[in-house]
Amino acid sequence: MDWPKRSPPAGEADVAIEALDVSGDRFEQALAAFVSRPFRFDGRPLARIGTAEHPDGDVLCVVVHHLVFDMTSAAVFLQAFLAAYDAVATGRPVPPAPADAALTETGPGPADLAYWREALSGFTPGELDLWCGLPRGSRPATTGDSASHILSPEAQQAVRQLQRTARAPIAAILLAGYAALLAAHGAGPDLVVGSPVDIRGAHGNAIGNHANVVPLRLTVDFAEGFTPLLRKARDTFLGALAHPTSVDDLAGVVSGVEQSWQRPLFRHLFNFLPEMAIGELTVAGLPARLLPIESPHSKYDLELVARPSDGELLFRYSREIFSRTDVEALLHRFDALLIAAAEAPERPLRETAGWSPLDRLTVDRANDTATRPPHPTVPEAFAQHAASTPQALAVSEDGDTLTYQDVREQADKIHALLVDAGAQPGDVVATAVSPTEQAAAALAIWRTGAVLLPLDPNHDPTWLARQIEHAEPAAVLTGAGTDLTDVHLPRFLPRDLAGLDLPVVLAMEPAPARGGAVPVDLTASAASASAALGEAASVAQAASGNAASVVPATPAGSTTPSAAPALLAPTTPACLIHTCGDDGQPVPTLLSHSGLADSAGHFAAELGVAPGTGLLSLARPATLGAVLDLSLALSAGAALVLAPEGARTGGADLCAAVDRHRVSVVVVPSGTPARVLEDLGDRLPGLTALVHAGEIARATAGRLLAAGCRVHGVDGVEGATGRVLSGPVDEGDHAPRLAPITRTRALVTAPDGRELPVGVRGELRLTGTGVAGDAYVRTGTQARRRPDGTLELLGRTARRTATPDGPVDLDEIEAVLSDHAGVTAVAALAVAGPDDTQAITAVVEHTEHTDTDLAERLAAAVPRRIVLVDALPRAVDGRPDQAALERLAEKALGEAPVQDPADDDPLCAGLIELWRGVLPDTEVTARTHFFESGGHSLTAAVLADRIQELTGTSLELKEIFEHPTPAALAARLSG
Repeated sequence: MDWPKRSPPAGEADVAIEALDVSGDRFEQALAAFVSRPFRFDGRPLARIGTAEHPDGDVLCVVVHHLVFDMTSAAVFLQAFLAAYDAVATGRPVPPAPADAALTETGPGPADLAYWREALSGFTPGELDLWCGLPRGSRPATTGDSASHILSPEAQQAVRQLQRTARAPIAAILLAGYAALLAAHGAGPDLVVGSPVDIRGAHGNAIGNHANVVPLRLTVDFAEGFTPLLRKARDTFLGALAHPTSVDDLAGVVSGVEQSWQRPLFRHLFNFLPEMAIGELTVAGLPARLLPIESPHSKYDLELVARPSDGELLFRYSREIFSRTDVEALLHRFDALLIAAAEAPERPLRETAGWSPLDRLTVDRANDTATRPPHPTVPEAFAQHAASTPQALAVSEDGDTLTYQDVREQADKIHALLVDAGAQPGDVVATAVSPTEQAAAALAIWRTGAVLLPLDPNHDPTWLARQIEHAEPAAVLTGAGTDLTDVHLPRFLPRDLAGLDLPVVLAMEPAPARGGAVPVDLTASAASASAALGEAASVAQAASGNAASVVPATPAGSTTPSAAPALLAPTTPACLIHTCGDDGQPVPTLLSHSGLADSAGHFAAELGVAPGTGLLSLARPATLGAVLDLSLALSAGAALVLAPEGARTGGADLCAAVDRHRVSVVVVPSGTPARVLEDLGDRLPGLTALVHAGEIARATAGRLLAAGCRVHGVDGVEGATGRVLSGPVDEGDHAPRLAPITRTRALVTAPDGRELPVGVRGELRLTGTGVAGDAYVRTGTQARRRPDGTLELLGRTARRTATPDGPVDLDEIEAVLSDHAGVTAVAALAVAGPDDTQAITAVVEHTEHTDTDLAERLAAAVPRRIVLVDALPRAVDGRPDQAALERLAEKALGEAPVQDPADDDPLCAGLIELWRGVLPDTEVTARTHFFESGGHSLTAAVLADRIQELTGTSLELKEIFEHPTPAALAARLSG
């Protein structure tokens, strides 16, 4: 659609003059409010004038819309106004208007279009969001602000040096720096930056918007230095000056150029302002000064305004996307980039672009974790506490208790069993024992130098067999009363141990009762346990066709005296944990002794776990969390309180577990809603809780903090201890402030592996003693570093999905739904809906039927459907069964009818017809996004006028920006 420009005669321009109240301290606020007031597109001039009296002198404020004004117009207007004012003040005739006051623009010529076809050939608009600030929303936003920066003396010297050595104009130097800065923060590497170019030519006195915004295309190669990029910038900028064709004139002519708001050619502007010598101002002989008031609007995400005369850089930015902190950081990085470019112009940009000295200082301090004092290995630390406080409580489960001496004596006996059976350092020893027995079993295995593989006897026998087959343990240690009859022990030859080609099965003995303490129930005799396991072995032998025997339990009398634990190398493997992969096979995570020790020492200090502390573990048996909680408690001399099953859903069982041993620290594992802690009520003051950072809703955190509970967040990755990041939940924003634990480093990285500075989103990578291997482990989690160096996690990449309503974080939906009192578990999924778009469905395990309330509690996108179930379908290792959940979600979506809002709404149907009139080439429905379908600010102004004719309601332009579909605008008008 063609929108011709017309300059009306002066007699048609009726601009009212308003009186402004700038009294007191309202001076700049009043002017800013006057400037920011929206214009109505009703045919009247897009200009207004305000006057005010002020102690410093009279004020004249002229505001003109950018559609009819530009920077050159401001200088032309000022000169003409001063001349006219002086003439009136002195009684002289008003000078005639400049001859070039009205300029009729001509379109681009064939040579111009040919140039731009070549310049933009093969360009595909990609991801334009920068990795700092917030992702761009689903609707246009124009609220803006600005931040300025005077280049440091070193940066100004660098620009002068580059002018001389590269023989490039200042504009090209700043353009190259801007392109490198944008690319380092996520744009490009093949990127287009818009730039206004004056097209007045010989008509230098023309007033109006006579600046074409041209697309400057630059390719940033991080393997190259600044010099090649500067050459590209110089040639690109000079070429654009020779062919000043507006990007609007290229739409539909050059492939890939669109006018759509949602899919523009660029979102960043480079505005180089040439020298404008205004000199000293006088009005009717009186001194005057210009008082620039920055517009509170920004059409672009980020605009660099460069004034070379005073070395000033100004970033005008969208406040919906960037904070002032983000933008000021960009300005300092620009300054540092120019200095580095002059010092080492051939140094690869990946080493120089995107960092300021403050960024490096902040990140280095945050990762300085190696200086923290080392912690003994768990067996060494336990031995010290068992020797110094043998009668201290060590483990308690549902009333059954063991002291440190009890655990030590049990560990001695189990160690003797392992030694007699021939277990050696490096062997894997599996344990199928009760949670209470696990402490002694683990310590005995570690004393032998073997690797612990914890198994949950209550798991599916098939899953237990798969774990044993995968790990090939030298022995399977079973607890008293454990029955593995249904477990098919697979045939393998890990090592010829005691002449067997099956795992050695060892049965633990019950511990003797100690004075007053309730003993752990290990009543089954070694002989009966051996007989049961012999039957299991016979079943396995029959299946494999091989003969075998089972090593019986060693009699109690054969235990050896307790000895100090063997010295363990820090990198010695300590524990093997399995999770169930998508194919049903075990996925291993191997933990080292140093990883366990560093984790235990760090959290003992952070949470205040010390001798006598009651630490309640809500982890399920044989999980990573259970091993970490055991390591933390026993290496700190604390009492490990093992929660009964009912405590994981809160209520009386949780309160009883806290009361029984005066628990002061509670560890809530992943998958258990942190909300259950609220059931502790008046027990919360002074309590410390460790929760999974990605699973606690901010509302929950706020309520716990308000109740007096100290809340700490923790996070990790597969291949790590699971707890490699931790920190307190901030009382201001209720979000965890995470930092690496002892001897761990965290980096935020770009897709190509470049490390990213403070405030920039990227993938979190970790390395250290708690991470398997020496290299940095990719986590698949998006994160950014706060100005204080702590990390903010932004969700797992695989758990973010695009929907018609914008991007959705499935983890966030689960966290918010878990905050509901009737919810015990949640799984959010993105599946294809009936209209082939990604639809969000939440499967909710519940105890109360409160479907409506659940939807109302969501802070993010509302799921298309919420499916209430009594129990989530789970895989063999206890985690949610993804395939079964997807089947539930698809079934629920298939049962949900798709309703068209226009079916029963005449207003919506009328708006659809208006949409079709303004967007003639678009098939319009109730959900057609105006700006995604080719609409822009001028067509929106026409639409607003037609809506007023239809409904009698006068709309501001921002109403269409905020409600860009017929259905959304109909709801707004009806409301």
